[in-house]
Amino acid sequence: MLKALTRLALCGALVAACGSKAASPSAKEDAGTAASKPSVAPLAMPVLGVDRPSRMNYLYGDGAIAFGKAVAAYNAKTRDWAAVRTNCEAALAKDPLELDAHWLLATALAQTGEPASAVDHIVAALAADYYRFGASLDTPDLADFRATPHGQAVVALAAKISDAYGARVTSGVWVVARRSPFRWPGALGAQASATRGELYAFDRESKRYFRLTHTDHEVAGFVRAAGGGEVAVLGFDKIDRPKPPAPADAPPTFERAWIAVYDAKAWKPIGKRAALPAAREIGIGYAAGDQLVATSAPAAGRWGLGPVTVASVDASGGKLAPIAGAAPVPRVAVTVDEGRSVRDAAAADASATVATLMLGNAAITIPESGQAQAQTIAVAPDKAHVAFATAVDACAKDVAASLYVADGKGALKHVLTAKSRFATRWLDATTLAYEDGDGNIRLWDAGTGRETGKLEDKPGMALDALSPTAAPLCKQGPALPPETAGSGAGSGAPGDEPPATDGPVTAPTPTP
Repeated sequence: MLKALTRLALCGALVAACGSKAASPSAKEDAGTAASKPSVAPLAMPVLGVDRPSRMNYLYGDGAIAFGKAVAAYNAKTRDWAAVRTNCEAALAKDPLELDAHWLLATALAQTGEPASAVDHIVAALAADYYRFGASLDTPDLADFRATPHGQAVVALAAKISDAYGARVTSGVWVVARRSPFRWPGALGAQASATRGELYAFDRESKRYFRLTHTDHEVAGFVRAAGGGEVAVLGFDKIDRPKPPAPADAPPTFERAWIAVYDAKAWKPIGKRAALPAAREIGIGYAAGDQLVATSAPAAGRWGLGPVTVASVDASGGKLAPIAGAAPVPRVAVTVDEGRSVRDAAAADASATVATLMLGNAAITIPESGQAQAQTIAVAPDKAHVAFATAVDACAKDVAASLYVADGKGALKHVLTAKSRFATRWLDATTLAYEDGDGNIRLWDAGTGRETGKLEDKPGMALDALSPTAAPLCKQGPALPPETAGSGAGSGAPGDEPPATDGPVTAPTPTP
């Protein structure tokens, strides 16, 4: 995690240090006055977002070592802009989507009087991750650049990008997606670990992903307030896999978890993070009046849960206050082993099943196993269709669950049979999104009975809450899957990869 955190440390340095330094004569000369300098043509709108969430793994990509050298040159007692430029260019030659390198290179070019050359690099960062880089246009580092015709053109384009981002995000499919595959810690005890996930909006028209949160890739799940003004995000950065003399079947628990609340328009945090107590399961949901509520529960055996504690969340102060009453629905609930969405009280137990569904006056008989997984049941907004998955034994090798959609007459359409948890969400009256068991999300149209799209990226994604595995767990096994327990593969935390440099690697822009 050190590398990702130290990337962020340069935020303050760029604002404070560069703001206190005089701009180079060439930069000042280029700034001039509005009357003495010619204007430049408006910049064309770039392609926005990224083609897949794993692009955000650039922190640990091929360009990270060269970027680390650029940062060292920036942090030197006598700042070496030539070395900053050379090493940023080397980083981008290895990884063209090293967004931090784009931004720092643009800063170096602006500081040495080459504002025209800085434009493409600033635009590349703004287009790919506007909610991270947009605010950094106002930093003192780029003050002289903003005064140039090129800078003014970038500022005008940034406003258009902001509007376009907002439109794409509002209409997009929101998912939690990883930058790289999850890894269990290789050692027992309290260890750094994270999902490697962030919240994204997938735009079905452009088939691009728009990153919404910037949590050092720790997001486990999210819920939206009914009023639409805010979004609550659940995450963690430390887990505990008990050491002996704890029982061999002692489950992993959260050692350090948190809740963050975001403004759903500006995508900036509202107030402070709220720290959650150590627990086996954690959850968040909105109660009446958009009151954010957190839940936590201890372990009771390998898979069971003890009494649930319910607390209201003060988003501004980041404080929890215990309250009486039941856990809110809907909510997301997450253990270290798996995450899920709880739509109603009937699905509070992850293993709950039902034998018959009612859609209006139609009774729907469940095929195959004769039971439906309660947590997969989702009714379309117009109540004309209901989706559900059949309940099966996850430990059975030759049996898989099936996803069905039924209409108001009780007629069934088979969608897919797979080893999947089949988390579902209706995007509109006819479009169903569901998890397919391979880490992908598929879109299916109830009118045509056909698949209409697929969201895929190798590290995996989820509709509401991330699980370490895309397929459901056999809950008769050991504390961790045999292929991961004690494998030494590294933690799920952002800093578990080998460091790219001997020194800190920092980011040249504030993280919202």
